[in-house]
Amino acid sequence: MKKYLIIIMLFFTYLLQAQIPTISFWNNIRNSSYTTDDQIHIRCETIDFPGVETEMLYSTVSGWENIEMTNLSGLTYEAVIPALPAETQFCRFRTETDTLVGMMPAYQQNDLFPSANELGFIAADPIGDNLDPASPNLDISGNYFGYSDTRFYAGITNESGEFPLDVGGLFPTTYYFYVTTILNPETVFIDSVVYAMIYCDIPILMSPGLYKISGTEFSLEAFEMIGNIEAEVVTGQLQMACDIETLTGDENFGEWPNITNSIGIEMLTAKYTLPTEFLMTDLAKMSLQFIDQYEIEPIINILPEISELEGTNGGLFTCNYFDENGHFPITAEVIVDGEVFQLNPQSFDYSGNVSFESITGSYSWAEATFRFSDNNFEFVEETIINNSSSDEELPIICSTLWNYPNPFNPSTAISFSVTQTSLFVNLEIFNLKGQKVKEFDVILSGDKGESNSVIWNGTDKNNKPVSSGIYLYQLKVDGKLIAKNRCLLLK
Repeated sequence: MKKYLIIIMLFFTYLLQAQIPTISFWNNIRNSSYTTDDQIHIRCETIDFPGVETEMLYSTVSGWENIEMTNLSGLTYEAVIPALPAETQFCRFRTETDTLVGMMPAYQQNDLFPSANELGFIAADPIGDNLDPASPNLDISGNYFGYSDTRFYAGITNESGEFPLDVGGLFPTTYYFYVTTILNPETVFIDSVVYAMIYCDIPILMSPGLYKISGTEFSLEAFEMIGNIEAEVVTGQLQMACDIETLTGDENFGEWPNITNSIGIEMLTAKYTLPTEFLMTDLAKMSLQFIDQYEIEPIINILPEISELEGTNGGLFTCNYFDENGHFPITAEVIVDGEVFQLNPQSFDYSGNVSFESITGSYSWAEATFRFSDNNFEFVEETIINNSSSDEELPIICSTLWNYPNPFNPSTAISFSVTQTSLFVNLEIFNLKGQKVKEFDVILSGDKGESNSVIWNGTDKNNKPVSSGIYLYQLKVDGKLIAKNRCLLLK
């Protein structure tokens, strides 16, 4: 059992070394308005690595449904779900890797034990990995979690569907444990304390309860009962519930809510054979539970507004977007002389104005129409005419401007090529507040059109590391802006 606790500690040490990331699993969660077929588009920025799967769960009149999120571009993922226009709709997110699940657990509106399908599913566990094959009740097949305003709920299923507490008749010699450990990932290493809801019954020694476990040894001497739990088998699922206030009020638990509003959860089974033999028999997949959910309130849709429409002879088009309901646009495009280009947001906070831009390459254009819709059937359009002389801005063509890797840590190569030679090529990097953090003066190498690059190591002009986040970079030739792009620094 000591090995189990050490593994838990090492895992959360890793999280702490990552400084409890300011970028969580699901960032910038946002939604559109209702479409004509009563659907809603929901987007967020999330982890995009091989072997990582993200799904969204949404409430319906008959319970929770799940849908896999699809990658739109970069780190942006989207799910399209049926809407409930007449009532509040709740959404949760779940991201799974080989070793860890990050999820928003299912919210319970009362303090009754939920039905078996109302708790949030964490992960399935393989059948047959139990270290005591003679006890199928100790072979975990799945684990679950949920919460109400006052209680945490844990669920365990096993191969047998039964959860006996002992074996051996009138005078048993072997006792069974069904355990849900609970960790505050931000304070667990201060005093090496974990907590556990434990369903067991060893006369005189232990009874079902909420326990504090100190140190790295999993033994009866390390257990201190700090509160009661309730336990009930619901349709083959063992559910345990504890009071949140009892748990978080313990002197060693730390501040609650914590910075990330999250707890670490792990389910395990064990058996105790008199007089002193302890054996951990099965261990389910670990999870980080983010105590939160995304709510979509019923609305009367108000169409978005667009303003400050601009276009340059160099092909850069910009505008401001505002939606009183806070919806993102499903359609955001500019039509330049009949050719359609996507407009890209410069931030994802739709509670206020959001700047959009598109680098089209449409030099000396005549007419441009900006077109937006937050529901894909009602559109807001405005047209601007190019009245400036084409001689005011020379058509300097930038065929490429990109960086790789993106996202990056700790450095990325920003590459570009231009079709005219110049001794005055300048690359500037800005944060989302518009503050310049770095600048490179580039001497072009080789012939015009040949690729050039600079390495940005994530530092500012004083060579101090900048924080994680989205950064914008732009290329100027002879002082004229010809291209922009963005990158994401992840730490």
